[in-house]
Amino acid sequence: MRRVAGCSPLSSRRPSASRAEQRGGAGSHPAAGRGQRCGEGAGGVAAHCPLPPGPPKRFPVATVDAILKAVLEGCLRELRYEPGLCREMAATVSEVIKARVKDLVLPRYKIVVVTHIGQLNGQGMQIGSRCLWDPTTDTFSSYVFKNTSLFALANVYAVYFE
Repeated sequence: MRRVAGCSPLSSRRPSASRAEQRGGAGSHPAAGRGQRCGEGAGGVAAHCPLPPGPPKRFPVATVDAILKAVLEGCLRELRYEPGLCREMAATVSEVIKARVKDLVLPRYKIVVVTHIGQLNGQGMQIGSRCLWDPTTDTFSSYVFKNTSLFALANVYAVYFE
């Protein structure tokens, strides 16, 4: 697993409660006896807090379209098709697009970026993708770039995590 600078793995474990807290004695939680607040279940177990349904704001497709256009044109405008270089560029372009979309700070959206770069030789090509999602909250954005020797297709899928 690749580590990202400034990030540390999050632990899903809660710190263990003291014996007094486990028995409900001295030092127990202030809400003991008055019911639990959100996130505080019986016996020190975290309770599920219902979140409001759906995202607070819709995914900005037009903004992401502009990001796709700017990144693809900026990175590939003068590039000639070379298989090795284009393979590396597809990965680089995907990372740049994902970082720019994540800078929009869209909480609870899983962002997936897929980029294809191929030689433009007068051939036809169809690229398909399938995904199981909720059409009320999930969406995508796509952009096709062409220059004299190559084409590039970038798709950004935004899947809302409930």
